[in-house]
Amino acid sequence: MHKPLRELDLQLFGGIGFTAGDDEPVKDALSDDPRMKQILDATSAISLLAIKKQLANEPLSEVDRRIYYEAVDAKARADFSAWCVEEAAEKEEAAAKPPVGFQVNSGTVTVTTDSVEPSFAVITDSAGEAMDICLSKAVAITDAEGKSAGWYKQPVSRVDAINGNNRIYPRPVYQPTLDALKQACFPYAGEHPHPPTMKGMDGRVLFDSKVPNQAVKFRHAEIDASGVVWAEYKPLDTDMGRQVQAMLDAGLPIGFSNRMTGQMVPTTVEGRKVNVAKSLNLYTWDVVLNPAEPDAFTTPLPLTDSAVTEILDSIQKGDDPKMNFLSMTLEQLRTWKAGNPGHAEMAMCDAAITVKENEQALQDKLESLEREKEERQRADEAAQKKQQAQTALVDAVQALPYDENVKATILKKGEAITDAAGIPDFIEGEKAVVDAASVASKLSGLGVRGQKGGQAAVLDNSIEITGNPEPWKPIIDNLQDAFDDRYREQDRNFRVDNKMREANKAILSRVMKKLERENNEQYSKFMRSLTDSAQSIQDGVITDSALSGTGDFAQAPIISLAFMYQAWQDLRFLQLVMAETFNGTTYKIPVEFQSYDLFTQDDFVVGEFEGIPTEGVNTFFLEFGAEWLKRGTVISKEAQVEMQNGPFRYDVVARNLANLSMRLNRVIDQKLSLEMLSVSDEYDAKVVANEAVAAAEMVAATPGTNLPATSNATWIVSLLCGKPSGAIGKEIPPIVRPRKMVWLDTTGRRQSDKVNDIVTKRGTTTLTRGTWDPNTGKISNGDYAVDFENAKVYFAASAGVDNNTNRPTVSYSYAMNVNFFDLTIPEYFKDNSARYFNKLLERFDLQKAFMSSKPRYVTPDFAIGSLNAMVNIKNADIFYKWASPEGTSFLKGDMWFATRNGLQLGETNAPWAAGDHRILIGKTNATRYGIGSPLQIEGPEPYFDAKTSQITSAKQYYATQQSGIVTPLVIDGAGKQYNPPYRTIKFYNS
Repeated sequence: MHKPLRELDLQLFGGIGFTAGDDEPVKDALSDDPRMKQILDATSAISLLAIKKQLANEPLSEVDRRIYYEAVDAKARADFSAWCVEEAAEKEEAAAKPPVGFQVNSGTVTVTTDSVEPSFAVITDSAGEAMDICLSKAVAITDAEGKSAGWYKQPVSRVDAINGNNRIYPRPVYQPTLDALKQACFPYAGEHPHPPTMKGMDGRVLFDSKVPNQAVKFRHAEIDASGVVWAEYKPLDTDMGRQVQAMLDAGLPIGFSNRMTGQMVPTTVEGRKVNVAKSLNLYTWDVVLNPAEPDAFTTPLPLTDSAVTEILDSIQKGDDPKMNFLSMTLEQLRTWKAGNPGHAEMAMCDAAITVKENEQALQDKLESLEREKEERQRADEAAQKKQQAQTALVDAVQALPYDENVKATILKKGEAITDAAGIPDFIEGEKAVVDAASVASKLSGLGVRGQKGGQAAVLDNSIEITGNPEPWKPIIDNLQDAFDDRYREQDRNFRVDNKMREANKAILSRVMKKLERENNEQYSKFMRSLTDSAQSIQDGVITDSALSGTGDFAQAPIISLAFMYQAWQDLRFLQLVMAETFNGTTYKIPVEFQSYDLFTQDDFVVGEFEGIPTEGVNTFFLEFGAEWLKRGTVISKEAQVEMQNGPFRYDVVARNLANLSMRLNRVIDQKLSLEMLSVSDEYDAKVVANEAVAAAEMVAATPGTNLPATSNATWIVSLLCGKPSGAIGKEIPPIVRPRKMVWLDTTGRRQSDKVNDIVTKRGTTTLTRGTWDPNTGKISNGDYAVDFENAKVYFAASAGVDNNTNRPTVSYSYAMNVNFFDLTIPEYFKDNSARYFNKLLERFDLQKAFMSSKPRYVTPDFAIGSLNAMVNIKNADIFYKWASPEGTSFLKGDMWFATRNGLQLGETNAPWAAGDHRILIGKTNATRYGIGSPLQIEGPEPYFDAKTSQITSAKQYYATQQSGIVTPLVIDGAGKQYNPPYRTIKFYNS
């Protein structure tokens, strides 16, 4: 036998299980190494291949990884007669697979039992992982009346017994992890099938959980005196959950397996070699359907208390398993080394630290190279972009009608331009400078002196030179006067509110200027067209342009701008929202997530060498799809001919567009107010699931008596809204309107869903919800409609409901963020109702304090209602004390009639969802009104007769504008919304 060239230090192989000095060094060492033991214990080629794939993702040195690979292939050759593990797994996959994914010695069948007594077995799934399961029939949990609540109770495991896998879960080990799971409120759902395990980069065991496999949720678990673990669960409304429910409904047994990790220690109990759990981490229990044949189920061997005590003593006294340093992080290795001086495995720990440090250094180097590569790419892209911009600049400058010296000067000034998108504005600015200098030079040559303040210089009585930068403004002013005249013809109550118009025009001007600053593409095109359209203007009349020649007034942006001013200047809710601009097709708003309470007692004083705490606020961008508001009108051929004769005919344009402008104004107001009411009602709304309508809440509809004569309703249902049947009372909260909501979860991911949905069924048939017109009493486009304010549902004949065997069930949500005020004057105040309504004014103070109380940052500053609703306030005895002195209101306009302790009170006669029975209290600027483009009139298009589908001589025109109306809300780290910016007071009569 040849002597080896050098002695090997076997300590270096300790990391993979080899030890020196034992009688059977290889066998014992392999058993001590967890990975090698996993390879040796593998019972199928598929599980062996899974181990190899797992090794590929673990942080191992290449030497260690190669050793494990060789062991895997050696196992494949020895046990499966294959050259490599891939070949062995391929052969095994070709064989017939069990239909439900579990493999036992014989066929797979369904086990049924009529007893709740649990049966236990050990099965091997298709991935080769062995797991012990508990099979039994579920026991339905019922209430005091014997009705099932959808929850079930069933055994899921057993302690203090030897199971078919020769494992023991002692109660003192299982109970603490069960208590921890209960304290955490069972955060994980049970799945089907049992999720496979994998190892993370830090060596931890992870479960490959999948959302479609979620089957049941748990709420309670306990261990009985015999050691059986009982759990209470409920099937989820998922595909897997419905499969579980189907098994339960059929009275078939359900199996459960523990999903847990832990440390097993080998020992001998009553002559049998078993593995005892020394520590466990229990996550949940997974569902097993049709698990195995009856012969696979056995009764676990129960252990006496003395046997369990002896086992616990032995595993507590036993040595800890060999440290697996290569699965530890560098920080964990250093911590272990510092806490275990002189340990026998210190050399292995040092070797592992060296390996980890080398890996870390290599990783840092790779990241550094990657950063350098990205920086070079960015620099190259910037250089290429600047080169393209400079090329475009040269082309644009060369096209200018200036001499070479002027062009060279412009090119020199443009050397800093790096983006071709900025060249048009740069060229326009330079042209203005050069042209102004040229004009000044020519005027000076003519003897005209420059004057201050932009005043005109009069050269002749018939000639005036002006510097008006907005030649279209006189036309817009004349058009708006024509609009107002048309409104007066249509509405005798029309009156111009100059203060409100002044405030609204200031908002519109600010929005337009912001569009200009942001270089909004739609705005830039609009303004260029606006300038081109006003070619020749004198005294506010277009006398020489394509506009007066063709009559196609919609081609002129002048009309669009006037139309936009007209629609915006009379908006009643515009001052209550934050009007802003956005670019592109989506409206993005920054949203904050507050990890801690805003109202804090933290002391900001920090010592010189103490760490500075940071705020727990994360800001994300919430993205909304913008809406396009569109509305059309038709111009007759005769009106177009009239417009072609003589100067611009303002009255003709106003007659054709006044209705469209007024309609658009009303729609925007309704959208803004409805957004505020919806946000108020959605805060802490109460969900009602499947409310069965009782006979007391169902009344036959009688058109002409309890409904308008034109009504098509047959039945009226009053929703309970949390009240007992037959005793709803007068304080009826509003029903929350369903709508699609967009929000961010606590990780910043965009979420969207339909919230507060209303679902109405007759038996198992889901009915179609339509719209309700309270004026005509008609249900349109559906089987039923909802009166949201009064919590009533109206059914048409197509719904098929009656007050006998076809009463409906309704799922809905009702508002809790409402304060009720009784308008019925008590007997005590009959002779002095004004004193009673003082309480309504005091109610505003109470609601303002309520909204500001926690966390004391949402302080409302306005309250608004209909004319009828606000009459009650004006009737108060002390109202005169709170009427606003001139100039004290920050909200402008006649609709704001008083101020109460910083709360401005307003009234509106425009239709809105709250009607005459609610007052909205809120905070200005809480709702956002995003404008993505100026409002524009587009056309003309041919108009077709709807009856004959034939073309007519008239033309169609459209008003379009891109906008978004949203209310971003502050929420905390748990996803709970802070105090809402809106709340309502609802009137009722007792």
